[in-house]
Amino acid sequence: MRKTFPVSVISALMISSILLSACSSSNEPTSSTAQPNVSESPKETAKAAEPVTLRYIRGSALSDNEKTYLELFHKQNPNITIQVEQAGGGIGDIMEKAAALQAAGTPGDITWVQNVLPWGKDDLLLDLTPYMKSDPVLSKAKIPADSLKALQFKGKQVAVPRAENPIIIFVNKDLLAKHGVDMPKNDWTWEDYREVAKKVTDPKAGEYGIAYGPFNSIITAGVLPVANGTSPNLYFMDKDWKQSLMGTPAGRSDIEWITDLQRVDHSIGTWDELTKAGADDGWLKGKTAFEIHGVWEGKNRRDKAKFNWDVLPLPKGKEKQIGYNVGTGIGVLAASKHPAEAVKFLSFMHTVEAQKLMMQNGDFPLTEDQELKQALLETPIWKGTNILASIGVEMRAEPVGSIVGSEEYVQWWSDDVQKAFKEGADQNKSLFNQAQHFNEVTLKLRKDLGLE
Repeated sequence: MRKTFPVSVISALMISSILLSACSSSNEPTSSTAQPNVSESPKETAKAAEPVTLRYIRGSALSDNEKTYLELFHKQNPNITIQVEQAGGGIGDIMEKAAALQAAGTPGDITWVQNVLPWGKDDLLLDLTPYMKSDPVLSKAKIPADSLKALQFKGKQVAVPRAENPIIIFVNKDLLAKHGVDMPKNDWTWEDYREVAKKVTDPKAGEYGIAYGPFNSIITAGVLPVANGTSPNLYFMDKDWKQSLMGTPAGRSDIEWITDLQRVDHSIGTWDELTKAGADDGWLKGKTAFEIHGVWEGKNRRDKAKFNWDVLPLPKGKEKQIGYNVGTGIGVLAASKHPAEAVKFLSFMHTVEAQKLMMQNGDFPLTEDQELKQALLETPIWKGTNILASIGVEMRAEPVGSIVGSEEYVQWWSDDVQKAFKEGADQNKSLFNQAQHFNEVTLKLRKDLGLE
């Protein structure tokens, strides 16, 4: 039975925004484009070759490179054409577009999946689990296990990775050298990070160890508790992603440590200080040693940085060294009239040929193939850099659907949280009190979703 979009889902998502992202499993892989067997009649063979148009719902227009990418898919699958249905970039926009197409009798086939929860709870996505076993590409693709897990709902694989964007640390080597500091080693620690940041900070010169941007606190708060052994999952979450451990003594200590980067060390300049010194956007202006950011910034840094720079992995904590990957998914709508053909596109995305093409656009590999890693190192953006070591640590996927009731949890991008980390404002209301509130309400939300 084709799944429809409840009005309540759309109205709720219209007022929500994304944080940090089916038919039942009885849908066996079938393909109207499969090679006919000897028992098929000419009529059946002709039907198998009929043209198919797949409606692809996404949050942005196609780049020139993506157009080439779709042309390659069509060349390999002449009877399948991709028709882009552009929506806004938020999950509510994507779901509204999907609902509108279905209401018009022209249901979408492929969709961006930034968060599995709103899709999964109403069975709006096809369960890809059978295809992950039968498809010749997906069954062999070396997709990071943590990325796949982040795109599951109730044991079903409702999406596969569409984009893999590791978070790394951009390093101004010239600023380090000015203060007599060598480039840190790949196995450096968070304490090394803190000490170097203090050493290179010179407010009179408008120079600081750590950039002001939000990733410098948000990502640190995500990975530090795992690196220190405070929590098994990102953002202080327990092993089942049910409760926050931020309020524990170890959790409070980790938050204090992050806050002290500005409050005690003053390695992060306040916004007023940065603007007065002309050091806002300080990393590109050569005024900041470290900036935690996504690899999508690589091209911008390569084009605009006028100093010697390189990259490093996120540092090691008291127990381990982990990385952070901002991944988003892509799935097949349960209402699709052409599910097998839609899966063909997902399969195509994970071929080495397709990934190499998208890497020319600055994208990172979706699979862990050595051939792709070497190709990444040879791209103009990353040639001669430490990029492979920077993404070579244990990577943790952004919890795109793991934190049920994430809207009730700490809002890491909010002004209150950012001011607590970077302006020395009070932490309790925006961090500890909010985490306690989340712990009280999430269990009911999980029960409502049938997860308890």
